[in-house]
Amino acid sequence: MNNNKVNDNRSFRHLAKFFIPSLLGVALFLTPIEYEGKYTVVLGIWAEMIRAALGSSMGYVTTFIFASSAVMSLVFSLGPNSLARTSPTLYSLFNTGPVWLVLRVLGGIFSVMTLLQFGPDWVTSKETGVTAFVDVAGIIFCLIGIGCLCLPLLTDYGLLEFVGTLLRKVFQKIFGLPGRATIDALASWVGSSSIAVLVTIRQYETGYYTMREASVIATNFSVVSVPFVVLIAQVAGIPEHFFLLYGAMVFIGVVCAVITPKLPPLSNVLDEYYAPAGKQIKEEIGEGHSAINWAFNRGLERASSAAGPATMLKRGTASLIDLFFTMMPAAMTIEFLTLAVYYHTNILQFLTAPIVPILTLLQIPEATAAAPGVVVGLLDQFVPAIIAGGIENTKTSFVLAGLSVTQLIFFAESAILILRSKIPLAIGQLVAIFCIRTVIALPLLALFAHWFL
Repeated sequence: MNNNKVNDNRSFRHLAKFFIPSLLGVALFLTPIEYEGKYTVVLGIWAEMIRAALGSSMGYVTTFIFASSAVMSLVFSLGPNSLARTSPTLYSLFNTGPVWLVLRVLGGIFSVMTLLQFGPDWVTSKETGVTAFVDVAGIIFCLIGIGCLCLPLLTDYGLLEFVGTLLRKVFQKIFGLPGRATIDALASWVGSSSIAVLVTIRQYETGYYTMREASVIATNFSVVSVPFVVLIAQVAGIPEHFFLLYGAMVFIGVVCAVITPKLPPLSNVLDEYYAPAGKQIKEEIGEGHSAINWAFNRGLERASSAAGPATMLKRGTASLIDLFFTMMPAAMTIEFLTLAVYYHTNILQFLTAPIVPILTLLQIPEATAAAPGVVVGLLDQFVPAIIAGGIENTKTSFVLAGLSVTQLIFFAESAILILRSKIPLAIGQLVAIFCIRTVIALPLLALFAHWFL
């Protein structure tokens, strides 16, 4: 009798460990709610509340992070090798190669100049330094910070096993991917692309995606959220065409997700699991079990072996520090440089001149003005929408806005996250994927614009 009571208690604990964190994860990351006249998720609301609470102090917070990263990176990258022994944790964070070191140092210098409003206008203006180092950095810090701490609720307590087992056949048949990839897509659609990339990275590094699967998902399923599409439509000057823009994004996203993985470089990525973790995924339905029953059992099994809240917070904090001090300074420096080049030089117009005939062939008006927006999305996802906002023709603005939400690979955020992870994609491969997606998306967006506008 006592043994039965113990078993009942253990079963209840397992059920609670599966349901409570998973439901919290769904509530935080995947449930759209209306807030101040727009649809978002709880995570986004918390991020906005933190940013609002910091107010004018946000610039001091972001500048402290950028400046600290610059100083620490200089110390641990150029200092004596003995630092690796005396401060191994800090050394692993801040010791880096020449390119990343330069980006972090520039980020520290330019962010301080922006905060103090000291220096030339191309550095300190609202369009460049303030946008990159305060406004955009602030909301990303808040969003990714909360996301890192809460992400295990979505990934570590059985929800992915449950959903993945149920949707295994659908995703395998259409995309050749595990069913749990649906969570990556959902996290993007109602949350943010950066959170979806973090989900994918975590799944790969814990043995639930192969190299190929993680590479395909991170570059094709980390789409932008509904609130972001609304924002893009507003900035591009086409808010009345939001539903058309979103429909085009979903359609083109599916087309790209089917075609892009079948072409190099993604087709050349090995279908092997991350060696330190090995294969952990088990989505196959056991003999004699229904799909729902087996999915439920797999979720409970995963929840029973998951770490407790203290370990979850410890790991989340470590990820947060890594992203804040190593990834974000480089990412925001790239965004700043992109904005500075666009607003204060004609370099982008010169480099994209060969694209003008292609846009003309596609019958896209104001081709010369639109050409920079076709490629600048590689550096920053937001700039094509800014360019679209300065163009009078609605069709052209729609095409550029569409590119900003379908190209997906941009070095101010998603690409940096991928490069910082164990997913085996290099800069050249990410650029190639960006080009493939652009080649697919551009004519399709032109068709949407000509047919529906």
